[in-house]
Amino acid sequence: MTLLKVKDLQVRFAAPGTGFLGMNRQWLTAVNGVSLTLSAGETLGLVGESGSGKSSLGRAILHLNEIYAGQVLFDGVDMAHAGKVDIERLRHETAMVFQDPYAALNPRLSIGQTLAEVLRVQRKVPEPLIAARVDELLTLVGLRPELASRKPHALSGGQCQRVGIARALAVEPRLIVADECVAALDVSIQGQIINLLLELRQRMNLAIVFIAHDLAIVRRLCDRVAVMYLGKIVEEGPVEEVFRSPRHPYTAALIQSIPEIDPARALPTDPLPGEPPSPLQLPSGCAFHPRCRYVRPTCSQVAPPTRQLDARRYDCVLEEPLL
Repeated sequence: MTLLKVKDLQVRFAAPGTGFLGMNRQWLTAVNGVSLTLSAGETLGLVGESGSGKSSLGRAILHLNEIYAGQVLFDGVDMAHAGKVDIERLRHETAMVFQDPYAALNPRLSIGQTLAEVLRVQRKVPEPLIAARVDELLTLVGLRPELASRKPHALSGGQCQRVGIARALAVEPRLIVADECVAALDVSIQGQIINLLLELRQRMNLAIVFIAHDLAIVRRLCDRVAVMYLGKIVEEGPVEEVFRSPRHPYTAALIQSIPEIDPARALPTDPLPGEPPSPLQLPSGCAFHPRCRYVRPTCSQVAPPTRQLDARRYDCVLEEPLL
């Protein structure tokens, strides 16, 4: 069952330092015509360099960023044009896990108070049962219930991120957007959090949008992957198929950049040269063409075609796998 459907979504922000009193203002298009779907119990990885629009897309899905154009259908209701009642339902059925586990928690509240506050606001359980539910949530994410009395500064980064996940689960969500939720953690702790998400997805039939830089983690956790470049999805499909035979040069360059613990394997020779151009001055044609090793004359003049290959799609003139 399709839980989430995004169609031609655009998110834009006023560029800092441009315009005066709203005159001659420049707009930065962070998400530029994105379409995707997500089923219940499915995990979609969003990958790409910093500034590619991943976080803006994730926040727009949860109506935390203003939507400029397009549709975000959650359970069949277009949240881009939804009323107060539908937005409230979205808040009751979705949640977000943030990158910085310390900054995401109120330092003045104990862990138990933080979780109890969510339960009260969302009216998930009666007041007399809140303490017991807090203990259940902590146990669910692998923490001892006695940690409820501690404040965030008394916990490790991994413990705080588990609390962040527990807070997201407190709303009993159908969809979680996890925005770089393991990026600030040690590798061993990252593995624990990923295992936890895998377990929770199976146990609760959760749909997850997992935003990350680390493609190795995405390959382990996700069913499908969408690769973003300058606000667009340039390739999307089943994770193993995309990793095994990428069709877009940007995807291939990202995969070649994955660290390998293999002394016999040579390091890649500049798989992704240069920096992304300014989103305020996008190149004509294919936005990736100034950095592409396979560039053709038409790439700088004409937008690339969208090709459909079974369950995969990609935007490129090339037709053969690149790895």
